[in-house]
Amino acid sequence: MLHAIIMAGGSGTRLWPESRRDFPKQLMTFAGTRSFLQGTVDRLLPAVRPENIGIVTGKRLRDAVAGQVPELPEDSIIVEPCARNTSGCIALAALWCLKRDPDAVMVILPSDHLIQPVDAFQKTILRAAQLVERAPEKLVTLGIPPTYPAESFGYVERGAELEAGSGTDCELRAFEVLRFREKPDRQTAQEYIASGSFFWNAGIFVWKAETLLENLRRYAPGVSGPVETMRAVLHSAAFEETLEREFPKLESISIDYAVMEKAAQDGNVAILPVPFEWDDVGSWRSLERHFPQDESGNTLASPPEMPKPVLVKTTDCTIRNTDAGKTVACCGVKDLAVIVTPDVVLVFDRNCEESVREVTQKLKEMNCEELL
Repeated sequence: MLHAIIMAGGSGTRLWPESRRDFPKQLMTFAGTRSFLQGTVDRLLPAVRPENIGIVTGKRLRDAVAGQVPELPEDSIIVEPCARNTSGCIALAALWCLKRDPDAVMVILPSDHLIQPVDAFQKTILRAAQLVERAPEKLVTLGIPPTYPAESFGYVERGAELEAGSGTDCELRAFEVLRFREKPDRQTAQEYIASGSFFWNAGIFVWKAETLLENLRRYAPGVSGPVETMRAVLHSAAFEETLEREFPKLESISIDYAVMEKAAQDGNVAILPVPFEWDDVGSWRSLERHFPQDESGNTLASPPEMPKPVLVKTTDCTIRNTDAGKTVACCGVKDLAVIVTPDVVLVFDRNCEESVREVTQKLKEMNCEELL
């Protein structure tokens, strides 16, 4: 049976100061009335039954996450004792799935992506599930056809087409994965796009839960060892105690490094290019793709109920204000981002947005925990 696992434990520091430790990006709403997390749950239904949707998060966010998804059962919230990167998150989720169904198929997806249309997304994950039912040794990753030479996404290179399955969904073609590539520079990204063989790595995967654990045993013993100890008591009252003791022992490593890159070298990873629009709103600059620009190229990203900004001789700026008591006014500036919350005003050069993480680090050093 198909299970869906939503990874919702991140802190979203690149979207500080709106994204905070106690209310990170996945719980935020940028457009409409549903948060990123709620939108992710919405697009899974009804392709995945509510009782088969699990959300992995940390202890700090457990109550906030549960409060956003009252339509899911209480035991849908899977709590990590501590952060151990995506391999730890996914391994714990695999145990959750296997406890319910020893033959479970998992779709793993981040909690903070934007995807349209929903029916195309559902069709794709069902096709991927069909593929792993037919070839249970395969690990499937969804590939996003690149629309511009992005330097902030990883890439996946496809090889030969795999044999098509039967049924009406055969237009969704699957390919062998040759290799995973790190985030490239602009010229390399342009070369990837020109080749026609590369896709953005969306971090959305489909596989059998048992196959995932087999691959961890093969490629990532630093993850598999504690996981197997937990699995031995999966159906007993000792599981929670064992989880608290063993989970911190996991090697902290991404699933790409732990499994996917190595499995691809052994020919066990397939990619399914997707027919839907996708975006990871991972930085303030990415708002340009989702909010209107005025005649001077300024991105106006505030909620509609907020005061309108006053812009004089201002070009190519991003303005987002979530404080109804303030009006943003800019004069004679270019290429700035102005982010206003009730307790913080952040202004930075849009071409240096990676520096936002340095700001949060300085705040830690200054013991300004209330701002994080």
